[in-house]
Amino acid sequence: MKVLVLGGAGAMGAVTVRDLAQSPDVSNVIIGDVSIARANQLKSSIGSEKVSVTRVDVSNRSGLVEAMKEADAVANATPFNLNVQIMKAAMKAGRNLTDLGGVYHTTLEQLELNEEAKEAGITVVPGCGLAPGTADILAKYGADKLDAVDEVHIKYGEVNLTPVKYKWSFRTVLEEYTTGPVVYRNGEYKKLLPFSGKQVVKFPEAIGELTCCYGLYSGVATLPRTIRGVKVVDCLMVHSKEDEQRIKVLNEMGLTSNEPIDFRGKKIFPKEFLLRIAPPPDAEAKDVAGVIVEVTGMKSGEKARCIYSVVLPYHEKYGASALAYLTGVPLSIAGQMLARGEISDLGVLPPEAAVKPKPFFVELSKRSIEINETSETTRIL
Repeated sequence: MKVLVLGGAGAMGAVTVRDLAQSPDVSNVIIGDVSIARANQLKSSIGSEKVSVTRVDVSNRSGLVEAMKEADAVANATPFNLNVQIMKAAMKAGRNLTDLGGVYHTTLEQLELNEEAKEAGITVVPGCGLAPGTADILAKYGADKLDAVDEVHIKYGEVNLTPVKYKWSFRTVLEEYTTGPVVYRNGEYKKLLPFSGKQVVKFPEAIGELTCCYGLYSGVATLPRTIRGVKVVDCLMVHSKEDEQRIKVLNEMGLTSNEPIDFRGKKIFPKEFLLRIAPPPDAEAKDVAGVIVEVTGMKSGEKARCIYSVVLPYHEKYGASALAYLTGVPLSIAGQMLARGEISDLGVLPPEAAVKPKPFFVELSKRSIEINETSETTRIL
């Protein structure tokens, strides 16, 4: 089978390409990227005849559609702001698609295209990385073990072992820290101020205790729809004082504004200018990263809690950060499931609704991504 990886030369996409190249069922991995130089460099470093390169400019819809037609499925590792237009191209091409998530608001736009995707005869699985992705599949897996679900809490943490500013798209970082998080409480979605909900979270020993704050998370848009009766859904992300101060300064300087300004007789958008000059993410940062998923509710008349954790260090073989590896691998697995026809329902399906958890966990384990599970019950007096 053939899989096209859009943004395949990027931080997360490169991991997806490497994993696909090592997968026995995959005959051809197509790196679809606007940068031929970076794509060819990746191809050379992998050294596999399975890997090919094609220049794909997502803004060129006809070219994008034609590139998609060459594959059995498409894995989209480009920034979230391109997800909707790539989805529409996939509908035109008639190809199944998975991506890395839409930072809540874009995910809602994607879900609204459900009927169009069905009419096009395709399946779209948005948000299939680590978080969103593996974390949401774990949340649904835990929820299905309970008789009733009250709360779902997802917590992401990392420790950087080498200096790094950020390890994923700066566009995503900026969206997270300027738009403000959304949480789900008792049937309502509530928008909060950026950096809200600061609290200390105890992660597994390799990461330790970290200060976190609420994040703008795709799963908050989908989990209340897929877990019946859940009352609370939120996501805590590791908080950095440096990030908060950096965003504060950018805000004060007007560089996060979407309002155009005059510059030497031309209109420019400060935020787009900032994004244009920002350096690419550091895909090779040495780190330890992980996620905790906590699901609480009732089981057999008792209060119950299921806790799952995934922690991984920097990936030496791929020369990739733990975050990049934990994000790129699930995208590869989901892409292969789509190419094999293992996800048969049509439409826009979040990962927790589309992916069968146990086969997915087996595939993660083959790649040294192990899930730790604990559960406890408390008798009601």
